[in-house]
Parts: sequence; structure tokens; C-alpha cells
Amino acid sequence: MTVPTRAGTAGPETHPTRIRMIEVAERLFAERGIDAVSSAEIIDAAGQRNKNAVHYHFGGKEGLVTAIAEYRSASLNARRRELLDELRAHARQRDAFAVCGTLVVPLAELLDDPSNNFLGFLARYHLDRSRRRLVRSVDPRLIESYRDAAQLLREITDLDRSDFDARFALVLDMIFTALAGREAAERSGNPSRAGRAALVRNLVGCAVGALQVTP
Repeated sequence: MTVPTRAGTAGPETHPTRIRMIEVAERLFAERGIDAVSSAEIIDAAGQRNKNAVHYHFGGKEGLVTAIAEYRSASLNARRRELLDELRAHARQRDAFAVCGTLVVPLAELLDDPSNNFLGFLARYHLDRSRRRLVRSVDPRLIESYRDAAQLLREITDLDRSDFDARFALVLDMIFTALAGREAAERSGNPSRAGRAALVRNLVGCAVGALQVTP
């Protein structure tokens, strides 16, 4: 499996001030964790004079966290949808490796964008908050491709529903943290010897194994 050049990075946001605050907060959260960064720090780093800017634009810090997720999820969802449509067009929707690849590839493409800190944000979020809480707060239309991929995998797995759901959540944890780790290593100038294509291939293979998917 090869890694395509790049996924899009912009979501539905258009207001310059909101975008600036989203991107600054995403970077700070990725570097230090969501709980470790205050609204005041975000406002200062974004160069905002209004000390209530986070509340004004997002209703508070939790609203800003949701806005970050939605800002990035729109393009990721579209890219994953494209990959899923390609699988169906070639009758590969029961190819476990290919379906798991749709979970990994769009996120791996973000490694090509040095201004994008969503991988680090996702990994930090999983340490700082419950995944389900974030999923409930995001517009479901922006993450429908995750559900579509999960449904395809559920149809070809040996696991019952409760075990599948538990393992699918663990697979997402693995993908987020592994890619965030790779990003941090590359940006520090110390990437592993394995190339990105090998990382993607092995992540997908681990996902298939974790879900015990049958041919």
C-alpha cells in the first residue's frame, strides 16, 4: 500500500479569527495536552485583544476542542469516503486490509503538512478525554466514513458486537498515537529507519490482526 501525497486540511471554518484560534489551540494542545493549556494562553498566542475570545467564538474551551475536530474532520471524512467508494467500485469491500487502510491512509497523509497538528491533537485528546465524548460533540456527518468503515469490518469479523466495538476503539487509539509519534519524530529530525509506507502497511496489518477479520 502506498501513501498518497496529501489529504486536504481545511474544514468548514471560514472566519479568519476563528481559524487562527483553532490552529493555535490545535498546536498548543498537541504539544502539551488539552488540560495543560488555558484559554488565556490560547488567546495570547493567537494575538487576540479580547480576553473573552474563546468564549465569544466557541462558547468556551470545550467548544473550541470540538471546533478543532470539525475543522479537520471534514476533509478527512471526504478523503476516507473517496477511498471507500474506490473499494466498492472494485468489489473490494470485503478486503480487510483495504478497508483498514481507509482508517490509516487519510491520517498518514497529514504527515506531509507541517502546519497541521491534528495527529498530535488526537493523540493528546485520547490521553486527556474520553473518545466517546468528542465523538458525541462532533457533527455526525463529518465522521460518517468512520462508521461506514466500521460497518464493513463488522460484517467480515469473527467478533461479537461488544468485542468488536472495544477492539475498534483500541485500533483507533493505536493509529492515532503511532502516527502522532511518527510526526513528532520527523519534526525532531529523528525519524525511524522504516519509511512511511512501511509504517502504514504495518499499522494496517496490526488493525486487521486486532480485529480478527476473516478473508
